[in-house]
Amino acid sequence: MENILPVIPAWIMLTIGFALLGAELLMGTFILLFFGVAFILVGVSGFLFDWYSGEVQLLMAMLLGGLLTYALRGFFMKGMDKDDLPLETMQTGDTGAIVAHGGSLSVMYKGTTWTFKSVDGAVLFEGDEVVVETLKNNVAYVKKVV
Repeated sequence: MENILPVIPAWIMLTIGFALLGAELLMGTFILLFFGVAFILVGVSGFLFDWYSGEVQLLMAMLLGGLLTYALRGFFMKGMDKDDLPLETMQTGDTGAIVAHGGSLSVMYKGTTWTFKSVDGAVLFEGDEVVVETLKNNVAYVKKVV
């Protein structure tokens, strides 16, 4: 049987492996890392013995990468924080001020202007200080500071 791919030189396999490791640094998914390690292992093995064909090299690198990913990704991901960090502008309970913005009144809260609704039904004027109780659907629900 004739080989479709000639044997891939070891330095090319090593280069592919290190390129995958570099791409992993940018992505942080812990998938390319294991395929990079697999390509490096197959590349180093090319210095130790002769491969039958390039297909076998690629197949071995893919199988080894898949096996490493399956076996070790969970271990590496265990230390990663799965919860999104809350945005500071979305946290409530602090004070803001009523300002004129675009011809209407808005509340300036943590550097962002929000349309608002008064929780207690108080009439609010420009310059009033309010406490933001809830942020929902781009509307700040506020209560006037007494």
